[in-house]
Amino acid sequence: MSGVAVVVGGASGLGEAIGERLAADGFHVVVADRDGPGAEAVAERIGGTAVEVDARDDTRVAAMVRQASALGPLKVLVLSAAVETRAPLLETTDEAWREVIDTNLKAPFLCLRHAVPRMVEAGGGSVIALGSTLGQIVAPSYPAYSASKFALTNLCKQVAIEHAPDGIRVNVVAPSATEVGLFARVAEATGDPEGIKAFVAGNVPMGRLGTAADVTSLVSFLASDQSAYLSGAVIPLDGGMAARRT
Repeated sequence: MSGVAVVVGGASGLGEAIGERLAADGFHVVVADRDGPGAEAVAERIGGTAVEVDARDDTRVAAMVRQASALGPLKVLVLSAAVETRAPLLETTDEAWREVIDTNLKAPFLCLRHAVPRMVEAGGGSVIALGSTLGQIVAPSYPAYSASKFALTNLCKQVAIEHAPDGIRVNVVAPSATEVGLFARVAEATGDPEGIKAFVAGNVPMGRLGTAADVTSLVSFLASDQSAYLSGAVIPLDGGMAARRT
């Protein structure tokens, strides 16, 4: 493979793992993240390019896409940056709501708006958004996060339909809790990470958490020509959890 792959949220967690896999697949990976030093460290390790960017800022997203496109044809965009807040509806503050919606929904919108035209110029490409099981089902105390992931899913379907004639494919990978990434950070903050992980894994039909390899293998497939006829899909990467609850 060849071309440029931008991984938004690539400095840590699943984004970092995805960047490593896409670099191994032959892409020049742009590691884009608010954490500039973290992005630099990952980019240096995988032979990519680091861009410090707040993807909620239109001007900075535009600059990021220009920089990435200058490196070669922009073929892949991975939207992996996300935050969550855990609170019931009546305890969710305006500030928490805006933080989640702006990071999980506005930022992908801005990235799509600027990157898709460059991908069209490159002859087509693949957009892979990291959604969530909570973009298909709901759970108590996650109104902002669930709303953001439901909305991200439909945004991606809309872009898939609008730009299918341009050779742009857009798919959503919807993982449940994984051993790395956002869930792992939240589990660590509870003071009993292993207990939380065991509890959550016990509710998964397959009886385990997802792994970074589970996610990166699917992203690699979606970035490749092997998935050339797959677009507008939401793929539940959750050990059967969503199937059991819907």
